[in-house]
Amino acid sequence: MRQAAGTRSEDFADHLINVAPAIPALALALIAISLHYTGDFGVAYRGGAEAWATGHPQRDVLWTGTPFLASVMASVTRLAPEFIAARVFMAINLSVWLVFLATVWPRLRPHVSMRFWWVSVVAAGLFAPVVSTIFWLQFNLVVFVLALGGYVLIPRHLRAAGMLIGLSVALKPLLVLLPLALLLRGRTRAAGLWAIGTAAAMTILGLAFLAWRAGDPSVLNPFAYLQGFLSNGSAPIAACIVENYSPVATLCRLGLPSSTPVVVLIALAVVVAGWLLVRDLPDTPEGRWETFAAACFLSPLVGPIDWNHYGLLTGPLFLLLAYQFWRRHAAVPFWVGLGVAFLLTELVWDPLSSLAGASVPLLDLLYTAGQFGQYFLLLVWIRWRQVEPRPNVSRLEINVYPLSRP
Repeated sequence: MRQAAGTRSEDFADHLINVAPAIPALALALIAISLHYTGDFGVAYRGGAEAWATGHPQRDVLWTGTPFLASVMASVTRLAPEFIAARVFMAINLSVWLVFLATVWPRLRPHVSMRFWWVSVVAAGLFAPVVSTIFWLQFNLVVFVLALGGYVLIPRHLRAAGMLIGLSVALKPLLVLLPLALLLRGRTRAAGLWAIGTAAAMTILGLAFLAWRAGDPSVLNPFAYLQGFLSNGSAPIAACIVENYSPVATLCRLGLPSSTPVVVLIALAVVVAGWLLVRDLPDTPEGRWETFAAACFLSPLVGPIDWNHYGLLTGPLFLLLAYQFWRRHAAVPFWVGLGVAFLLTELVWDPLSSLAGASVPLLDLLYTAGQFGQYFLLLVWIRWRQVEPRPNVSRLEINVYPLSRP
């Protein structure tokens, strides 16, 4: 009888482990049912309407999307009203998040302790940038999962992998450094070339669509569109406000006006920093995942806009560092540093905070402090790289998304 009870207890624990990762997404879905607004999807929808009407979505000062996204949203405006389309997109976002959690964490369980697993599940479920992404109705989750799926496919289907990553960049260049990171290694260079080629081809298709709607072949000029993108990103409504976490915005708030030369110089500095950080990573599963985490983390720092919900791209680095700290028995200061970076990242829960009635001064304070989470995480990562010797054989062999054949 005791053996039967023990078996039932083990079965219940296994079942709980399988369903627990899906609980956060289901809880968010319950909140989403009661909300009736279109958020940032509405901004994209109106940009799509402008793209369909005139071929110039960048005339809307809030538009900072790509030509390909403009063509997609223009098509969406022909299919459904704004509110209905936004509700469908909210459901897509929640479904993507549920599938992601329910796919990754059960496969992680055999490789870590039970305590580590549960803490990581709770941290993922409460990760504020993802919550903000979902409730702002942003495209971040979709483009992240597309890029992640492409990265996973690299060992088996280089062309398909590159095309998925290219599609991600063409929709929204959140992971703009990932194709460049792929070019650094011979085994992934073909995927990087396919990613760049796919992103370029889809951008050209988007420009062709806009030129057709504008009735003006000059719209095909990508540099004119890029200038409009940079102008909107550098406008006062975005460039200097406290909600913008980008280095460009930080310098703007310190007194250096945002401009195209400043944006370009910072982008070059970030690219060089990224190269220095990943050039010595070993060609092992752990090294490849760290390359992916680095590309995710640094990509939002390249442009003039880095909203707090872009912080979901710090997630891979948070998880990787936590795993390395746990597996290699990192000293307490490293755990403290990682915890501080996570808590700073957790400070902003907009739009839920605003909907709950949080005061503007409080939100400004939270945004001001929250922007330092990414820099604190960067310092922890750099320090860890300095003190932790790289093993000859990677100890990170989790086949959640294998990057090498067994």
